Amino acid sequence: MRYLGLILLLLALAALSLAAGRVWLAPPALIEALSDPEGAGRMVWNLRLPRLLVGMIAGAGFGLSGLVFQTLLRNPLASPDVIGVTQVSAFGAVAALFFGAPVVLGAWGGGLAAIAALAWLAAHPRQGFDPRAVVLQGLALAIFAAAGTEALILRMGDSSAGMAMTWLSGTLNGAGWAEVQRGVWFAPLLLPLLLSGRVLDRLELGDDLARALGLRVGLLRAGLGLIAALVAAGSVALCGPMSFVALAAGPVGRLVAGGRPSPVAAMLTGAAFVTLADVLARAMAPAALLPTGLYTALIGAPVLILTVRRMAQS
Repeated sequence: MRYLGLILLLLALAALSLAAGRVWLAPPALIEALSDPEGAGRMVWNLRLPRLLVGMIAGAGFGLSGLVFQTLLRNPLASPDVIGVTQVSAFGAVAALFFGAPVVLGAWGGGLAAIAALAWLAAHPRQGFDPRAVVLQGLALAIFAAAGTEALILRMGDSSAGMAMTWLSGTLNGAGWAEVQRGVWFAPLLLPLLLSGRVLDRLELGDDLARALGLRVGLLRAGLGLIAALVAAGSVALCGPMSFVALAAGPVGRLVAGGRPSPVAAMLTGAAFVTLADVLARAMAPAALLPTGLYTALIGAPVLILTVRRMAQS
């Protein structure tokens, strides 16, 4: 029952997303459009529905990866867009675009490179892996990757550079059924993270207590971190980096789940964040096609502030 509110909210936002745009559809018109994909519903079926599905898949991926990294590193700031995973994935995607390779492979390569770099940078010769060092090292990695991305864009032609800049702002413009198909192939990566709730709950107790409970802490942290990086990179490949989704979804999901790490709540929250931001992008400026990532930042920043304040007061 605790997730019922999130599910109903997501369903309501999904319906609003299908109705929003330059031409708003009243409920009867929306129902008619959904029942007639070859006639009046072409706009909904060919444009709005795939855009909605891509945004929900990407938002779910960002939310899950954010919760996993925040829990593994026991730091509410350790989301993939803070520790550099998102930025290095975006660099890999832009590099793939520059060299004519598949964008998703470039993004996944960047995600793997980010995890490898963070593991090496945060490793202490005597104390082993230090989770506290990851955020600071990740910030530096993010700045370095962003600079590399800008350098690549400067070497592109005007058309490719404009496309890359728009994509880097986080956009669902132009998302179609081809992107949905890529998202469907990417979605199974979400399953291990969805099933990791009990493990994350025990890892949050600390390494010593988790080991006493029978967990192989190092192996689990490496495996879940690797999958979370691939999920974040896959989300980036679908729609570009979306600011604040991964950072805010985890704390909001924790409030819903009573303070415990809940992959289901984080997934639903991330999907709702992106869907709401896309509705605002089309409702407030339907002719401008502003990037959805602009609105995720506008929504996510105050929500994160309020959530952290509430957690501090509880």
